[in-house]
Amino acid sequence: MVIASPWRRFVASLIDGLILVPLSFLLMALAGINPLVQTTFVQDLLFNWIPSWAYYVIFTALHGATPGKMALGLKVVRTDGQPVDWLTAFMREVVGKTLSTLPLLLGYLWAFFHPKRQAWHDLIADTLVVRSGPASARSEDEAP
Repeated sequence: MVIASPWRRFVASLIDGLILVPLSFLLMALAGINPLVQTTFVQDLLFNWIPSWAYYVIFTALHGATPGKMALGLKVVRTDGQPVDWLTAFMREVVGKTLSTLPLLLGYLWAFFHPKRQAWHDLIADTLVVRSGPASARSEDEAP
């Protein structure tokens, strides 16, 4: 297993954002809410957080990767190399990423300094992000 670089993971998350932001805007528009004005906590929860959590958990549990990770040849696996299950995906994508985000994204930055390139959400769920397919032969620290 070749561990993915934090930079490649970052680019994958940008790709996922290109999917999630328009989806959130569409859901808000369908509900009659202008997404360009300040939203309430409940609206933010319903139209941003829950769809995002569902997106990440479903793709990670079913495919081991979100579309952004798939596009860059990345996959989330347990530290023993086995695929993630639904509980692991939930712990990583909802609980872990929430905790990684809260202290000024420190949990994400952790991956740049951890020997196995694990962010806090990886440590919480006991997962790794690895290169998959033919691209896995490249160096782990190579930028995308």
